[in-house]
Amino acid sequence: MSEERSELKVSDVMTSNVITVKPDETIVDAARKMAENKIGSVVVVDDKGTIIGILTEGDIVRRVVARGLDPSQTPVEAVMTKNPITIFEDADLAAAAELMREKGVGHLPVVNEEGRLVGIITRSDIVRIAPSLIEILYLKTG
Repeated sequence: MSEERSELKVSDVMTSNVITVKPDETIVDAARKMAENKIGSVVVVDDKGTIIGILTEGDIVRRVVARGLDPSQTPVEAVMTKNPITIFEDADLAAAAELMREKGVGHLPVVNEEGRLVGIITRSDIVRIAPSLIEILYLKTG
């Protein structure tokens, strides 16, 4: 097993400064946050900071633009992916890559033992830091 696979943890690679939105914000508000921060997703949290969803660029294209919805009138909660798949901060990086491939997702909110949002990790984060994991991310096995 390569050094990258056995030693790197999600917490070593994740982005700690997670950009979040509230469920009642509009798609325009969320898209502006994505553009301003040069990111491809925002995590949706309630007033207590609990993760309730995720909104990605792909969600905006498929669930708003393609359906002809008005992004200035559509709340995030109407089109977000509810109850997104998360990963613990102490998980191995290879486990994150495998989870992304298995579930077909490119963004994983990262949580601590208490289930609190502490970061986010993306496919591009993994490829940048551990290119040997590309095969896990993109190739079907078995």
